[in-house]
Amino acid sequence: MASVERIALLREAWAPRVELIRHSRWGAFTSTTLWGCATRKYHSYLSLWQDGQRYQLIPQVEEELRSNEGLFRLSTQYWRDELAWTGYRYLEGFQGVHTWQWTYRIGRLSVQKRLFLSDDPPGWVLEYTFSGEGFPVLFRWIPLWAVRPWHALRFAYDHPPVKHEGPRLLFPELGITLYLAFFPAPRAIPWNYLYEAISYPEEARRGYPHQENLLSTELFEWNLYQPTTIRIQISPTELSAPIQLPPSDPPTGTTLKAVLDTQAENFFLSAGGKTYILAGHPWFGIWGRDTFISLPGLTLAREREALFHQICEGYLAHLLPSGQFPNTIPGEPTAEDVGLWWLWALMQYTRIKGDARPLWERYGEAIQAVLVGYLHRLAGEDGLLRVSPMPPPSWMDAVVEGSPATYRSGALVELNALWYAALRWVGETAPHEGLRWRWNLLAHKVLENFKPTFWQKARGYLADWVDPPSASWQIRPNQLWAAALPFRPISDKIAELIVETIDKHLLTPRGLRTLSPMDPQYQGTYEGNQTARDRAYHNGTVWPFLLGAYADALLGLYSEAAWPKIRKLYDGFSEALWQYGWGYVAEIYDGDAPHKPRGAPAQAWSLAELLRIAHLLRL
Repeated sequence: MASVERIALLREAWAPRVELIRHSRWGAFTSTTLWGCATRKYHSYLSLWQDGQRYQLIPQVEEELRSNEGLFRLSTQYWRDELAWTGYRYLEGFQGVHTWQWTYRIGRLSVQKRLFLSDDPPGWVLEYTFSGEGFPVLFRWIPLWAVRPWHALRFAYDHPPVKHEGPRLLFPELGITLYLAFFPAPRAIPWNYLYEAISYPEEARRGYPHQENLLSTELFEWNLYQPTTIRIQISPTELSAPIQLPPSDPPTGTTLKAVLDTQAENFFLSAGGKTYILAGHPWFGIWGRDTFISLPGLTLAREREALFHQICEGYLAHLLPSGQFPNTIPGEPTAEDVGLWWLWALMQYTRIKGDARPLWERYGEAIQAVLVGYLHRLAGEDGLLRVSPMPPPSWMDAVVEGSPATYRSGALVELNALWYAALRWVGETAPHEGLRWRWNLLAHKVLENFKPTFWQKARGYLADWVDPPSASWQIRPNQLWAAALPFRPISDKIAELIVETIDKHLLTPRGLRTLSPMDPQYQGTYEGNQTARDRAYHNGTVWPFLLGAYADALLGLYSEAAWPKIRKLYDGFSEALWQYGWGYVAEIYDGDAPHKPRGAPAQAWSLAELLRIAHLLRL
């Protein structure tokens, strides 16, 4: 499914909640809904990445059409918490993944609207094609400006946030210049008007401020006497010719893998001469943990080895002398697991490419720096890593009122499973015997102490964390990595029991729950204000990216006999792609059936791990 017919577009409870998202490597971003209206403060016809964050330039446009049959607005928008502009009623259909295409019918006139982000040459293109009968027509296009940071709202405009001088769009507050071009040229009319109380209903549902004021500075109009195509183009450099839009995507017949592969390109960002992965859209930035978990699926599984190294080298530029990575860029090293996930990505490279030598040639010093950092900073006499509960040391990192929503302290099961696997990987692949001997010795010590620390035969699964005299025996998915990694600190039998526990308590068609439904702390729905959502975030909510580790565990235990089970889970996302983020996999889903999509509509590691699963299944 890559198209929607009129009857579905008229469903007010569904269509404005399906979100369209496109991002380009040069930093341009566009996001809206199937109606073409903004329901979040993060939606914008055009945004731009600048200095470590995104700026919303044009949250909305007003599109007005006048003919002998009357005045019609193609735009749809919420105002003062009500649906005020209702152009969606004229929609006949929508289609596209790479290029979005809306088709409107107004009397005898047909209007086709297409929106496209180009990487080469870099540019943003909005195109309107008028056909049929009903001419002459006056078409007016008004960009509504905000020019604000993505997490904020704007109300006051002491000065116009944009100046239009010839082909140039000057943004004094940002210190940047873009170039605006029209084909054919319109009549430009000053139109300084404040659009007050524009509303974003999704922000209201999430318990956030949800209204702002947008400003128009001029309108552009065309008198059309016959079928015509209007193209509006914005680019970071002045282009000598119009950007050519690709053909429209096929409305049907697109495979799951093909859609995932196409959408993978929307997570890469080039900034400051480096390439990064954005953790998710529309509100996540550059996160280290997300980068490294996403890295194999977004690059190696798609045969993009050079891109794998570009991402590694970009993040390694931020490696501290202590051997720590910042968890965000810009940011500080607040999470202790980021370096382990980088080593995990290197292990996946070795698994896919069959050769670790290029990694040691490029990253040998960094690998040793990260290992030594963990050894000196966190390792005890038994070789196990131990952490403090704050700041949150792992991916279960939600904080409520200054305390972790999911308390974890001491020896964490997945950190130590990753630590052991990394030591063993180095012990097998390091180019020098001395290195191999040193780290293998430590790996042996970790192995000796892992099972006595985390395993109780009577329970049949691993503790989530151990900090004597306390320990957590809540059933969580973190133990799965002990069964999933290429070097396991447990026996096959224990790995099988872990998988059985996961199957019984955590497995859903959309991923793994973060806590067993039998646990009194379990929360099966992720909704409400931020505090309520943060309490549910890792206490029952389903995370799709965990299916990657689940597939690894099954394949490690049962080899190709596990393919049908994994394939069924993978194929189950074919319909899910079109339910929330258009062509994407969501960040999270409810723990309770029917497992509604929640959180960010497009999450890098959710999509990346499905791509890695497709590679494991040789699809």
